[in-house]
Amino acid sequence: LGILNKEVKEAITRIYDSSNTLANIVDDYLNISRIELGTMKYSFEVLNMKDLVEHVIGELKPNIEKSGLEFAFTSVPTDPQERFMVHADRDKFKQVIANLIDNSIKYTPKGSLAVSLVKDTANRKIVFSVKDTGVGISPEVMPKLFAKFVRADNANKQNIYGTGLGLFVAKEIVTAHKGRIWAESDGDGKGSTFFLEMDMEV
Repeated sequence: LGILNKEVKEAITRIYDSSNTLANIVDDYLNISRIELGTMKYSFEVLNMKDLVEHVIGELKPNIEKSGLEFAFTSVPTDPQERFMVHADRDKFKQVIANLIDNSIKYTPKGSLAVSLVKDTANRKIVFSVKDTGVGISPEVMPKLFAKFVRADNANKQNIYGTGLGLFVAKEIVTAHKGRIWAESDGDGKGSTFFLEMDMEV
């Protein structure tokens, strides 16, 4: 398109962001319909979760850079050849990981975001986590965090748009994978950490 002036770039960016928001909302409602009707289909395969996480981070890189947050991804063991194998639906699992990272970006106005992947060989588990320095989760909200249409009060304060369906859908997908998903926080303004635990494949 050639050289674009600042005003045109800003307009295109707004259109792009709005289109993404709309697409995500439609996707959430379609997933809810499939879950409630029992028609959600899964294509399970053995995959390397580290590759999947790195792919999602690559896709979210523009959002991460735009946020201005310090960002880090670590995996344990640290050997680059180490494989973190799980039995999962690639696309649906990618959606869960993207949702958790994107949520932390939205709810962290400043500070840092740390993504980690740990292979717990002793317990045969793979644990993915996203730790942020964001707005945190109050004790009142925590028990219903993964319920339908639940949004924290501080979402409106941060001008964050959403349906309150993302974490519900994520929990349903993880449950179908026989995994576990949960969050921890010391309360409002004290950041939060989301965890996703899966059985390790040979």
